Amino acid sequence: MDDTFEDLIHAVKAAPKSDRLGIVLASLAILAAVAGSVLLKGTGHDQSRQPTVDIGQILHPGVV
Repeated sequence: MDDTFEDLIHAVKAAPKSDRLGIVLASLAILAAVAGSVLLKGTGHDQSRQPTVDIGQILHPGVV
């Protein structure tokens, strides 16, 4: 009877956390962060850049 009870306790116990699982999850989180930053940087360069002209240069070209 004690052997059966010990077998049941052993079967119910949660598996210990694996170090590999933590490393995999951390790697995926870093990869997702890097991929997200690359995507955000890539979308901003699609628009053509307009030259920046100060309105003062248009209205008063000789004044610095």
